[in-house]
Amino acid sequence: MKESAENRQMLVVFRMEGQRYALRLDAVDRVISAVAVTPVPETLGFVLGLVNLAGRLLPVISLRACLGMPDRPIRPEDQFVIAGTSRLTLALVVDEVEGLSLIEDGQTVAVGDTLPGERSRIDRLAKINGDIIPIYDLEQLFSRDAQERILQVKAAAGV
Repeated sequence: MKESAENRQMLVVFRMEGQRYALRLDAVDRVISAVAVTPVPETLGFVLGLVNLAGRLLPVISLRACLGMPDRPIRPEDQFVIAGTSRLTLALVVDEVEGLSLIEDGQTVAVGDTLPGERSRIDRLAKINGDIIPIYDLEQLFSRDAQERILQVKAAAGV
């Protein structure tokens, strides 16, 4: 029996502070090396500023701050994962993108199945090479209110 593409997902796997995380490939546009960020005053704590990517100004987001990790300045070896929600495109700062991983449905479990009653920003958990990796859905990670406030940052910058 042939595996159907519906039973598989392609993930972009990345690291922060030695921990592996993932996003679905369909939410990711590209990965670039970290570049200079223009700070925007009086913004959300996790919005580091804006970056110009091929004429588009994108909000730069500290995933560390979003996930409750200690924040640190952007380093030259960091990478930006350019990814989006249905409403906006963001540059997410990560330590390193490991690459793509193709997983089967049997390699993932819904967070609610593992932690009943837990409302989480994590969409699913995947088991890849012995590691349990949280798969984030940006729509869940950034509430509608947070997305609106990020859009306001862009508007305040005249974008």
